[in-house]
Amino acid sequence: MTCLPSNQPIDRIKASPLAGVRGGVPIPFASVTFSDGYHAMVLEKWGVRAAAMTFSRPNKSFYLSSAVGFPIPFSKLENNFIRLSEKVSLNGFKKDHVIALDDGISEFDPLLKQLKAQGFKHLRVFQINDILTSTGYWFMFFEDLDNAECVGEKVANSIESSPFPHDLEDMRELTADRDHVDQMITNWVRLLDRRDKETEEHTERVAWLAVKLAERLGISPEEQWNIYRGALLHDVGKIFIPNEILLKPGSLSEDEWAIMRMHPVIVHELLSRFSIPEEVLDIPHCHHEKWDGSGYPNQLAGEEIPLPARIFAVVDVWDALLSDRPYRSKFSNEEAVEYIREQAGMHFDPQVARHFLEMLPVKKI
Repeated sequence: MTCLPSNQPIDRIKASPLAGVRGGVPIPFASVTFSDGYHAMVLEKWGVRAAAMTFSRPNKSFYLSSAVGFPIPFSKLENNFIRLSEKVSLNGFKKDHVIALDDGISEFDPLLKQLKAQGFKHLRVFQINDILTSTGYWFMFFEDLDNAECVGEKVANSIESSPFPHDLEDMRELTADRDHVDQMITNWVRLLDRRDKETEEHTERVAWLAVKLAERLGISPEEQWNIYRGALLHDVGKIFIPNEILLKPGSLSEDEWAIMRMHPVIVHELLSRFSIPEEVLDIPHCHHEKWDGSGYPNQLAGEEIPLPARIFAVVDVWDALLSDRPYRSKFSNEEAVEYIREQAGMHFDPQVARHFLEMLPVKKI
């Protein structure tokens, strides 16, 4: 059973940061959503020989998000593009401006000098003011000056003010098999981890626990695959929550909670546009629903909640209880067990909660 459609689609949330972008070039989601394969297809469409994107974390330090078309391994590119981004942010380059690599600029940067030797002739830098509420830069490299000069208009017109490109058939085709789904999930999780480093170990732990509980409940290996991927994606919707809410050290206001509670809707609205099995989306969409119907976003109750989401709800809360939070200290194992028992039949499916408690302690294989 799949989660019911949300009654609050993204395009109705006009007052939140989800409604669009604020100036600059909208973020090309191809770099993180559709894997490097889709990004490469976009570059081919625009006649760009190579491109890279950088973003800044909340502390304003840059990281390399995506890079395709370079004769240099990704692992060796990051420091170079961090330096380039810092130069751009300090107005070392004109933003949204074509730069010839033979005008002397490549002599001052080892990466640009190497790319010039590889036949790259022109660089264009676009500033990205994205819906992640951070700054980024899209570096594009060309052989042909005419193409370098006109591609800016193509970028602006192709994405407009929406975070979602319009050629959805291309996206579905490229995400139609398991390998592309895995690559896309990996890119999303990587982006979330770089924004909020505390989520990284939590995501891996709860994904593994969810699979072990599913196995105990007799769920097939294929369904376990869906549960694992869905667990990895469970907090990806938080990417679109503003830093001042997501990283707030104190308690949230009612208005802030209203935005925070949208993250399951956001991730479902985004990822349902691709060829991702609905069973994978059940967890990110429905893991905050509660057995008694008091959860969100759709107040589902009992078996209206998809089984993968009921499984994940228990392990997610369990892991959260055993971790320190800005607003409370972590629970002891005994306190966490008692909480799960108390919430069986209210927050949790009582049978799922019983099986979870029976399988503790879990030892990682």
